[in-house]
Amino acid sequence: MQESESHANQELLQNLNSGIDKTSEAKEKAVILIVDDTIYNVQLLSLMLVKQGFRVEQASNGLKALEIVENLLPDIILLDIKMPEMNGYEVCSRLKANSATRDIPVIFISSVEEAAEKVEAFSVGGVDYISKPFQLIEVLARIETHLRLCSLQKKLQEQNEQLILSAEVLSRSLRQEQELSQMKSDFISVVSHEFRTPLTTIQSASELLEYYEWTKEEQTEQLHQIQSEVKHMTDLMEDVLFLSRTNANKSKLNLTKFDLVGFCSQILRQMQRTFAKNNILDACLHITSTNTVIEDLHLQSEIAPVIVKMDEKLVRQILTNLLTNAIKYSPRDSTINFKLIIEENQVTFAIADRGIGIPEDDLTHLFSAFHRAKNVGTLPGTGLGLSIVKNCVNIHEGSVSVDSKLNVGTEFTVVLPIFS
Repeated sequence: MQESESHANQELLQNLNSGIDKTSEAKEKAVILIVDDTIYNVQLLSLMLVKQGFRVEQASNGLKALEIVENLLPDIILLDIKMPEMNGYEVCSRLKANSATRDIPVIFISSVEEAAEKVEAFSVGGVDYISKPFQLIEVLARIETHLRLCSLQKKLQEQNEQLILSAEVLSRSLRQEQELSQMKSDFISVVSHEFRTPLTTIQSASELLEYYEWTKEEQTEQLHQIQSEVKHMTDLMEDVLFLSRTNANKSKLNLTKFDLVGFCSQILRQMQRTFAKNNILDACLHITSTNTVIEDLHLQSEIAPVIVKMDEKLVRQILTNLLTNAIKYSPRDSTINFKLIIEENQVTFAIADRGIGIPEDDLTHLFSAFHRAKNVGTLPGTGLGLSIVKNCVNIHEGSVSVDSKLNVGTEFTVVLPIFS
């Protein structure tokens, strides 16, 4: 049997040297590192593997092998056990301890036939064991087998990672679907509640106008009531449609250049007229450069324009909603503080009230659509304002934070970039 195997090796060598091995292909298939202190073994294995189209690297000792692996990750390693200075077991142990090299298949080659040696080879991480004198056909077959196994393992790992990614995407989609379903449910609940009262008022006013004789002043009063209720429903629908567009990622930045100081002053004057009987708006505008205040101006002062490039509509939504909330949840005749800080690359808006504050438990869901704090009582509202603020801030690539204490007050701080 040994004579026939030796004859097969000699015949294979003759074919390799003459270049008539019909199974070899002139292309590089994989990188194989041979580690052996016996030059004959290295030359024999290298000749066979090169003729089969493999790229071969050689190392005569363990230290040289580790140096090669550090610079070039081979696809498979043929590793002799008995070597000076560092044996094959230690080389393999070091390879398996390194996350970058632990997955490289290691096939041990040794003249030792003892079972304990083989057990040790597998225990340190070897995938196979070939005894010397080795048969070239057997070595080639085992190399091909472990390369295929390694390839299949890599494909399986890629598929597993893809499955994990798909599962995460599916889970995220499911959460979004659940959130959307909950939002639709909340929407139906809020709209049915918010629309019922104004619709009842409109119906009653229209019936009174139809069946009763009214003076001109009384008719005008009823018409104004109808117009007011229609505006309330229209505003609610616009808020819902805005949230729907932002949640569907259909809202984009529309950057324009405008005077931010004049813009804020105009909004504040409008809010003062709208809520003239409720609260006092104290507007303080800080125009800063490198964090140093160079102007400290009040709304009544003559203010120099500051031209910025931002989304005017989004900024209006943010300020209007925050100011409206500050007024709504504050005692009558209390002061609402508005601070504007303009720096080189960003703008900071700070709106503070002395109102009812926000319970700590509600802060987590504060910017969720239709969420209202548990201490709002009978104060009217839909829970859409802060959700709109958050969406506008996100679209404008900014940030919003809140600092609140119960029965002391709340301050919202919004930071938005100034685009060049």
